[in-house]
Amino acid sequence: MAYKYKWVICEKVGKVLKITMNRPEALNALNDALENDLHNALDEGDADPNVRGMVIGGAGNSFCPGYDMSVPEGEKSILDPARYASVGNFLEYWQVRDYENIQHKQLHLFRLSKPVIAAVHGYCMGGGLWLAMACDMTYCSEDAVFAQPEVRHNSNSTFLIPALCGWKHASRWLLTGDHFDGKEAYRIGLVNDCVPKDQLMPTVMNVAKRVAMVPPHSVRSMKRMIMSGFLSYGLASALELCAAMSTLGHASHGPERDAMFAAQARKGFKGFLETRDGPFLPEPMGPKSKAKPAPRRRR
Repeated sequence: MAYKYKWVICEKVGKVLKITMNRPEALNALNDALENDLHNALDEGDADPNVRGMVIGGAGNSFCPGYDMSVPEGEKSILDPARYASVGNFLEYWQVRDYENIQHKQLHLFRLSKPVIAAVHGYCMGGGLWLAMACDMTYCSEDAVFAQPEVRHNSNSTFLIPALCGWKHASRWLLTGDHFDGKEAYRIGLVNDCVPKDQLMPTVMNVAKRVAMVPPHSVRSMKRMIMSGFLSYGLASALELCAAMSTLGHASHGPERDAMFAAQARKGFKGFLETRDGPFLPEPMGPKSKAKPAPRRRR
């Protein structure tokens, strides 16, 4: 097996394949190239008879903050409806090219024959959280920051989150897009454990190595029983519904979203984020949890 990719680093540690997303300058934000390399590496590991399990992590200071929404010079934002020639083109882009493809990528992890464990540190938001939730197990470090901030610009999350943590907990975080930390993720059942940062990868690799000790046919059949059971419950249909709901969300416009587009035109993506997330500061948890100091009054 070659395991040669541009945007992921693959390393075999015994019978475990460690896959590291490698766009640290962008905090490992997902784009087509990174996603393609990641899923091709997962397929290659799944086909390698010398691999019993796989681990996904992120290089640098973050696991993954979500999909890369930055705008290359000379292009319009993916969120800007003016980019599309017609309403039909707009809907076709979001439902068929984008969100249906995203659901298929989540289900891809379900259908692998070997277990995948996510090792989350730093930001794990948007599509990065979807990726982590689609893994068979997820561990995080105490510096992890989780969120679905896309709900603040007319989008929706994945049904994997309420499926894992329940209706009430999911509603608290998905109806606001608020940040929450690793301890909260563990409390509500989104992750297997939350550990100190220096213990994250040793903890995950130890679990992966223990899985690798089990006969591979047993692991394969056990994973198939677990994942097929959840899909039979209707999880696959719920994920497919996410594509339609996200398309409707992106096709819905109002003054809040118009303000975000206007800020983006003036100040770039930073302006978009300031307009979207500024009213929600201070966040309940995470690096933006502290309120900005109030301006001093002149006497």
